[in-house]
Amino acid sequence: MSSSATKPAVLIIRLSAMGDIVMASGLPSSLKQHFDNDVTISWLVESPYATLVAEHPDVDNVITWPKQEWRALAKSRRYLALIKAVLRFRRTLRALQFDLVVDAQGLLKSALLAWFTGARQRVGFNSKEHSQWFLTQSFDKPLSDDISSEYKFLASKFSNVPYQLTLQVSEKDRALVHNLLQGKGFQNHFIVIAPFTTRPQKHWLLPYWHELIALLGKDGYQVIILGGPADKHNAEHLAAGNSHCLSLAGSLSLPQSAAVIEQCAALLGVDTGLTHMGMVYQRPTVAIFGSTRPYTRTQNPHARILYADLSCAPCKRRPVCDSRFDCMQAITPGQVFSTLQGLQ
Repeated sequence: MSSSATKPAVLIIRLSAMGDIVMASGLPSSLKQHFDNDVTISWLVESPYATLVAEHPDVDNVITWPKQEWRALAKSRRYLALIKAVLRFRRTLRALQFDLVVDAQGLLKSALLAWFTGARQRVGFNSKEHSQWFLTQSFDKPLSDDISSEYKFLASKFSNVPYQLTLQVSEKDRALVHNLLQGKGFQNHFIVIAPFTTRPQKHWLLPYWHELIALLGKDGYQVIILGGPADKHNAEHLAAGNSHCLSLAGSLSLPQSAAVIEQCAALLGVDTGLTHMGMVYQRPTVAIFGSTRPYTRTQNPHARILYADLSCAPCKRRPVCDSRFDCMQAITPGQVFSTLQGLQ
């Protein structure tokens, strides 16, 4: 297939965000199966998520898209330098001589990057941005309530093996997290909560989290809060005054957060990548979804999806409730707690 004597070279493009990268994590394994493992798999991703992809057992190379560099050049109106940077990156991609590109992002920018590679076969999705113009084969995204449905669909074009979400934790990160938790008295049967995400309409109410943390403490659970650096203040506020609760938000890398989830007794969270990791590691998971409802069917028999099926839901990016977020208010701390007890 390749013009050289080396293995066929395949590039997966899924630039962001964390949750979608987690749900696309079954693609490398499916592609390896298609080529009978005689293939080199690369993944093009934004730099904040590179470490998460780097540990994947079926990803051979990680390529980071220099988005921040391009953005800074555009912001400073250094357009000639921007053009040179784009062309330089294009040359880098072309030099890798990819035979197949799978655009799992489905946007104009990702399809353009696929075209930059010069690969003869470029597979991806149709979009309102006309990303299909830069692809050699494109499909409509499937409408499904199944987890990772669009990525499973792409995988099915190459392999019939069951789609399996895959994130690997290094022994170094596993040991670091184990020692950290042991040093803080958090060893066994701790609950992870993932309260934070990028859009306000995906958040569960903070007073609800306070109430739930109190319920968990009364029942003898230890609680660990995970999140990113931007979540540090709110996470510390949630943990304050609760001796059974520890905030690690903003203190861990993404792979280290994954290592915490891998070791937890259960996970409670909203529509965020950390919650989806509970599905990867088959942890008992209670997912609180509202405006987005990314899925209701999972591959995890220990997972439960809580979703208020209101007439306005899912509203996605256009709430019509004047920021009351009725769908999230409808799911109560008592409901989440009882659902968790049913999984234990």
